[in-house]
Amino acid sequence: VFLRKILDIYDTMKKVLKITGIVLGAIILLLLILPFAFRGKIKEVVLSEGNKMLNARFDFRSLDISLLRNFPRATVTLRDFNLWGIDEFAEDTLVSAGKVSATVNLMSLFGDEGYEVSRVSVEKTRLHAIVTPEGHANWDIMKPSDEPADTVQVESEEPSNFRIKLQKFILDDIDVVYDDRMAGTYASVEDLGLICSGDMSADHTTIRLKTGIEELSVRMGGIPYVSDAKIGAQIDVDADLANGKFVLKDNTVSINAIQAAIDGSVSLLDEGYEMDLTLNTNRIGFKELLSLIPAVYAQDFKSLKAEGNVTLAAWARGTLTESTVPAFEVTVNVENGSFRYPALPKGIDDIRIALSAKNPGGSPDLTTVAVNPLSFGIAGNPFAVTLNLSTPLSDPAFAMTAKGQLDLGMIREVYPLEDMELNGVLNADFALNGRLSYLDQGLYDKFAASGKLQLADMTLRMEDLPDIEIRKSIFSFSPQYLDLSETTVQIGQSDLTTNCRLENYLAFVLRGETIKGQLNLNSNNLDLNELMGAAATEEPTAEETPSAEETTASEGAMTAFQVPANIDFTMNTSLKKVAFDNIRLDNVLGQVVVKGGKLDMKNLSFNAVGGSIVANGYYSTADGSGQPELNAALKMNDLSFGETFSTFVTIQKLVPIFENLKGNFSGDMSLATRLDETMAPIYNTMNGSGSISTQNLNLSGVETIDRIAEAVQKPELKNIDVKDLKVDFTIVDGRVDTKPFDIKLGDTNLNLSGSTGLDQTIDYTGKISLPASTGVMGKLTTLDLKIGGTFTSPSVTVDLKGMAQQAATQIKEEVEDKVLESVGEKLGVDISDAQKQRDAMIAAAQEAGEKLVAEAQKQADALVEKAESKLAKVAAQAAGKKLVDEAQKQADALVEKATAEGDKLVEKAQGGEE
Repeated sequence: VFLRKILDIYDTMKKVLKITGIVLGAIILLLLILPFAFRGKIKEVVLSEGNKMLNARFDFRSLDISLLRNFPRATVTLRDFNLWGIDEFAEDTLVSAGKVSATVNLMSLFGDEGYEVSRVSVEKTRLHAIVTPEGHANWDIMKPSDEPADTVQVESEEPSNFRIKLQKFILDDIDVVYDDRMAGTYASVEDLGLICSGDMSADHTTIRLKTGIEELSVRMGGIPYVSDAKIGAQIDVDADLANGKFVLKDNTVSINAIQAAIDGSVSLLDEGYEMDLTLNTNRIGFKELLSLIPAVYAQDFKSLKAEGNVTLAAWARGTLTESTVPAFEVTVNVENGSFRYPALPKGIDDIRIALSAKNPGGSPDLTTVAVNPLSFGIAGNPFAVTLNLSTPLSDPAFAMTAKGQLDLGMIREVYPLEDMELNGVLNADFALNGRLSYLDQGLYDKFAASGKLQLADMTLRMEDLPDIEIRKSIFSFSPQYLDLSETTVQIGQSDLTTNCRLENYLAFVLRGETIKGQLNLNSNNLDLNELMGAAATEEPTAEETPSAEETTASEGAMTAFQVPANIDFTMNTSLKKVAFDNIRLDNVLGQVVVKGGKLDMKNLSFNAVGGSIVANGYYSTADGSGQPELNAALKMNDLSFGETFSTFVTIQKLVPIFENLKGNFSGDMSLATRLDETMAPIYNTMNGSGSISTQNLNLSGVETIDRIAEAVQKPELKNIDVKDLKVDFTIVDGRVDTKPFDIKLGDTNLNLSGSTGLDQTIDYTGKISLPASTGVMGKLTTLDLKIGGTFTSPSVTVDLKGMAQQAATQIKEEVEDKVLESVGEKLGVDISDAQKQRDAMIAAAQEAGEKLVAEAQKQADALVEKAESKLAKVAAQAAGKKLVDEAQKQADALVEKATAEGDKLVEKAQGGEE
């Protein structure tokens, strides 16, 4: 009995274990299958709903859900996520994320303690934030809500159970670019890493933060404030999340080689922050301070030997809002500083720095900055700068001096210049003192500005770059102007001589206002290929002239450049020779005005491609679209067809027939187009019009003309000179349309019109008029042509139906005139009997009709017999048939007319008898 009970229990246990195993297996199978079963549906829903919410385009490669890997936690992973803008930001990627994942405790979904998100991580992500000059931000992508703005939101009386317990937040390999083109601010972060942990749902927690940035750069108003700085921080924060107060505990922050700690607290206010922070820098030496200078930190910093007494202090106490700043003070003092690279013979010594920036709290305009002095000595030559600045926002008041001499040749003895040779002497002795408002109001007597900045005998030689030489250059300071004396710069084989006078230069430096000036620019030889880093170029020989296939983006080799909006320059140019890629310009004269983001050409004349050109127009980046606008009007005189084709890619694209034309042309052209980032035209935006004429054009070797000559059986047309040709054309969205124009090919005239495309397709119609000497084809004096295909493989067809119609009409008129004469004679017989007279008239008409048909058949047979080519025979047969048909119709008409006239005679005779 006992044994039986044991067996019964064993059987029951087996059943239970079996059922349990089946259930657990099913659950495990479900956990494995569910993510795959619903992954496609979830992706579809996410994409659909996301695109409904966003004024943007986004996509991702995969969305994975794992329920088994960290059970009872579920992990959702998004891979290769991309978010693009639309409209003006259609070409910009706002976010490109390699991997985004979140881990959630599944059990927390069934309780009321809040959702426990144990981990959120973002890896390999790039963010590019842009603000256009008009203030449009590419991250403003949320679609407006359909809910009316004045809808009142009724708050629930019961507190929400929705809370997120975030335990860890991780960023790895993040790059960020902030490009505010309206404010002139640019910041970039490369390789940002961040680990943040803590219970974000608790009222009170400790937040542990560890972060690092490999390179941080900040530029404002074109001035680099931070360049490639390495940032690190490890901070513990005592966070009172319920009251919004954060107290800094153990922490270390670093900028390059500087390590410090921050003590104090920050509290969140309804608008702004309340802070009490102090920078603790007990261990900073002069070497660490030098690490803030990018050129020093980047060059063999570990071996640098530095000495000096340094103090660095900073604190901030008070309220920070959009319009106010807390009281703060930053001071840096260096006494008896020096540094030297062990591998170099000399160093920089006698370094003194006394810098302070402070504000009593309140308006940012209360900030004052003082540098008094910043001085040093190189090889016994002292150099010192002082600066005092106050009311920087409302009306900058400043006093600045610079005095000393720098022997540029000594720099290589104190700083490792790799692959560089630098010589010359820089002398500075100038002083500026006053308020910017004095200059705004023209009170120049109240503003002190005097002195000079002089550079003499400067040479700079660097590997892979052309040598630079400046014999003498002097900047002279006055309250109204900054004058640059006549200065000649030799750069490799190029020379530039310039002088200028700049107005409003202080407002430009201090507030980014527009600087104005008059600039004169002269050169005997300006090789832009060499200046852009290419090898020095020489004039190409005829054998070296590139073919159409060898010539690549000639006009697109340059990178599109932004014209500064705060520059107002008038440049008068006189350049004897200019080289760019394979383009050669001679005697460039004229005026170029740079203003408001636009570069205007005013009667800019130059010699090129065998003739001369006068250009008016502009290059503009004022709209900030990223696609510069080019608008030009050209007056061309005696340009070579062949040279124009081999020089300009635009001509190769739009008018490839130029390649084989021999001769010169003149004319006018207006053109408007957008340019891409390589300065090449965006052809589908190109529009324009113009007219060209030539007096000495040779058409030998032009494939289209050869095909026309073959079609009309006149081989002599393949090599012929054309006189007095004029072509009017328009360009619409990159397609060239020509109005009808005549080409005199000896005693033959060809009339053409049509269009050509960027794909080099031809869509032309033509009419060719042949002389009487053509023989039997002379009966067909005008032939209609259809020209298609491409410039490299054109097709020419003749309109045979039109040829037949023309031949029939011509022959019919000749025969009809003769036969009608004969009919007229027959109709003139004198018969007293009206009935007999009627019968005679009809008989005469029938006889005339028979003669008309017979003559037509005779002419038709002659056409076929004398046709010399297959094409001519086909045309003659069609024309003959048409001729006979027309003659028969005319014969029938003659009989009908004779019958009607005879009936009238009979009727009249009968009336007379009555």
